[in-house]
Amino acid sequence: MSWLSVEVRGKWLRIAVVRSDRGAWVSWGGIVHHVTPESASAAAHAPQERDVRAPMTGRVVRVSAAVGAAVRVRDTLVVLEAMKMEYRLTAPRDGVVERVSCAEGDQVDLGSVLVTLAP
Repeated sequence: MSWLSVEVRGKWLRIAVVRSDRGAWVSWGGIVHHVTPESASAAAHAPQERDVRAPMTGRVVRVSAAVGAAVRVRDTLVVLEAMKMEYRLTAPRDGVVERVSCAEGDQVDLGSVLVTLAP
């Protein structure tokens, strides 16, 4: 894993990046995205993100999401502990929780699906 520092409106943000053979996992502010090379036209027609994934290997310390619950963008869904730090994983959009694939105390790997939102 590597870290990037990016300045946005005068504030420095720390962004985690994990490269894989098919792109990279990028984590910032509790939101994780898998980034792959693609054309601009394909990106414009991409479906909404449904899965909240682990940005790194770690231990689940809290699950706030519940199946059937309505969530708003940036609501905390899962708290993951890794490298002696806690990471809040938040909803990437408004929606309804369709599936919770982790429990408190679980060890999860990078990219593991933790919560799925309904389409």
